[in-house]
Amino acid sequence: MNHSPAFLFGKEKEMKKLLLLLVIISGFAFISQMTSVAVKDFKPAFGKWKGSLTYLDYSTGKPYSMPANITITANKKQGLILSLEYPDEPKANSKDTLVISNDGTMLDGATVVSNKKNNEGIREVITEINGTDGNDNRKAVLRHIYKIGKKMFVSRKEVRFEGEEKFILRNEYKMNR
Repeated sequence: MNHSPAFLFGKEKEMKKLLLLLVIISGFAFISQMTSVAVKDFKPAFGKWKGSLTYLDYSTGKPYSMPANITITANKKQGLILSLEYPDEPKANSKDTLVISNDGTMLDGATVVSNKKNNEGIREVITEINGTDGNDNRKAVLRHIYKIGKKMFVSRKEVRFEGEEKFILRNEYKMNR
């Protein structure tokens, strides 16, 4: 058995190479497990929708619902355009652009934490980001849940304030065609 310093140094070099290889492989495994989203995931939602917006009125603590319509299209870049219409409040009409990162792991700056399709063909995309919410701009985790089907589209925002355990419903668009 050779226990010379040269022999041990050679083994140490081999061990460093092996360790580096394991780090690289585990890095690829981590990247391949990252959840992503693409414009094609939202394709069934393209077009016009009618429904409602329900949101939590923080000043009263009660939900408020109103009619809402959404038209969803893809933009030329990596993303979606949501044209929002409120029949009872047309001055509030607006457009919102949801940008998908080049690698698909971010939607509108939030991390994609889930992208699944159920047995009925409804896709559910969930994103989360740290931010602030409420009338007093409290720190919170903001979660968006998108449910995409041929005849239904839901965009739901939930908030979990710092120090709280549960998410609360902030707003939800429920659409049908």
